[in-house]
Amino acid sequence: MELKPSHLRTLTGSAGVRTVDLRMRDGTVTALYHPVEDQARLRAGGRTLGARLGVYQVLQALPLGEWVAVDALTEREQNILPAVPVWARKRGKRKVLRLADMPLRLDLLLVRGGSWRTVLGRACALGAVAPRTVLCSPLRQEEEQARLEAAYRGVGLAEVREDGVRLLERPSRRIPEPMAPFHWRLAEQVFGSIHQGSDRAEVFTGTRCSVARDARPRT
Repeated sequence: MELKPSHLRTLTGSAGVRTVDLRMRDGTVTALYHPVEDQARLRAGGRTLGARLGVYQVLQALPLGEWVAVDALTEREQNILPAVPVWARKRGKRKVLRLADMPLRLDLLLVRGGSWRTVLGRACALGAVAPRTVLCSPLRQEEEQARLEAAYRGVGLAEVREDGVRLLERPSRRIPEPMAPFHWRLAEQVFGSIHQGSDRAEVFTGTRCSVARDARPRT
């Protein structure tokens, strides 16, 4: 089914959501996101931070917009610091200032399909890199079991109805601390692919991910 603005509001609880289709693991996943306007000028030309996970770990160790003594960083962080793009930070005399933040707010990864068991399995395989919700065919007698399974795994659950989308369980929005760099890197990959119209596969948390060839940002 085609996702309409009313469906997106039901799934996320907010307006102005944009979508783009991604290829991940065994099929297409739809990313629901909001642009971050404060990053627009900094990201002119589609600048991204690249694939190196350590860059995100270093930036997350720095408060946004505050000078930090380089000596306050760990030895590993100091070694990675030169790999942070120059547009993403400022350097002073033994000090560093973080400028870059996530280029978009990644609200949800939506996995769609017929069987709730199949789409739930696909959503779980993605890992807690972002909030995840599955959208499946009407559940009928299996609703209670599906809700219990989804809630246990922290995955949202919604079903297709004749009159639209019915949200049964909301996803966990908590990103575990070890997954935070992966979450940011995925947001960068989504942003970069949207901007460049690329269909090039990229890797995050062991998952191959790219914008599908026929995908277009939708509002």
